Amino acid sequence: MPNSRETAAPHPSRAPFRRPTPAVTEPEPVDRSFSPLSRLPAWLRDVIVVLIVLGPSLAPHSLGGAATSSVAAGLLVLVSAGSVLVRRRAPLVGASAAVVACVLGLAVDGPIVSYLIAVLIGVFAVARWRPRRTSLLFSAAAVLLLAAATVAFLETPWNDARAVLQLAAFVGFATAAGDANKSHAAYIRGITERARRAEETKESEALRRVAEERLRIARDLHDLLAHQIAVINLHSSVASQALPDRPSDAEKSLATIREAARTVLGEIGSLLNVLRAPDAATDQTTAPVAGLTDLEPLLLDFERSGLRVEHRVVGTPRPLPGAVDSVAFRVVQEALTNAHKHGADRSCLLHLDYQPAGIEITVTNTVATPSRAASTGTDAASAAAGTAGHGLLGARERVSAVAGTLTAVRGPGPVFRFTAWLPTDLPANSRPNGAS
Repeated sequence: MPNSRETAAPHPSRAPFRRPTPAVTEPEPVDRSFSPLSRLPAWLRDVIVVLIVLGPSLAPHSLGGAATSSVAAGLLVLVSAGSVLVRRRAPLVGASAAVVACVLGLAVDGPIVSYLIAVLIGVFAVARWRPRRTSLLFSAAAVLLLAAATVAFLETPWNDARAVLQLAAFVGFATAAGDANKSHAAYIRGITERARRAEETKESEALRRVAEERLRIARDLHDLLAHQIAVINLHSSVASQALPDRPSDAEKSLATIREAARTVLGEIGSLLNVLRAPDAATDQTTAPVAGLTDLEPLLLDFERSGLRVEHRVVGTPRPLPGAVDSVAFRVVQEALTNAHKHGADRSCLLHLDYQPAGIEITVTNTVATPSRAASTGTDAASAAAGTAGHGLLGARERVSAVAGTLTAVRGPGPVFRFTAWLPTDLPANSRPNGAS
């Protein structure tokens, strides 16, 4: 038993094990294109865009000559076609090259439609892949340059205000389309990210629940088995010593061992049935949780096992909340088991104090003094080992789950006192499930 006062504290952090997230091989939604051609391979999309740029330049028309009308026109068409190939990797560079090629193409009377298509594709790419402020400034600069080139190098019908407005409308439409595509990509990315986080949160919650359930099962298993195993251990020693001279006493001890073993097997079977049930969490057919109303059978069981229990009650007994009632029973069971295993004279005092705000449970028993422990070849520290093991740890966890406190203190003198305070008004953030 511990030599210093131990206060109840929550169990160390039970952070659930997090499985590593598998590597994502596909691109993030922000890197995807949501155009009608987005499902095609990248090289095929580039080929289609280049053909759209080169197509109008193969024959002369009213808005300019063909790409073969001059060497300069052919080179500028090739520059325009090349500018669209770098629209994803370097959108500003590609769009700038397309605008310059269009301005020069207006001067040499090249295929104006091809130049304008390349400019619109470049403006779309800038709006799609660059910040909105950058795309707006670039679009405004492109409109001014193209308007100035139109007025300077072309005659009717491009040298009037209507042509400039049409040009500004085309560029504005391309800018708006690119910005809308970027907003759509950001929206899809946000939805995907929220879904991913929700899935991770769901998995983490499931792992946390599994960890808490495993801990609850471990506590219940300890509570169910500790007392009966101690009884079996005690009476096996009694039977072995009494067998030569007192066979009747040995027979009684063996009968007690058989009864304890039968009880252990029944409790293990009940627990396994609950674990194997597919709806164990909501099964209403399991036995009710033990409470202080089951205290008398527990005390009789301990007395049959050789522990004399003096039971005192102060105040008026009253029904307790379900979680508190269950924790109180388990605390009494653990304290009496500890007194049975490590007490010096196989006796203890159980004191229940019903107070307006809660209930105080105190179990007091004598322990061997250091000199007596030395004479019997035992160590006081080893005699107290049970209080530092899983039993006291489980009791602390149960008590803290209902916002209670627990102390286990030795002294003064050869006395060990096990005290638990359990409030009857549970706070909203308490976890009764953890106390079941």
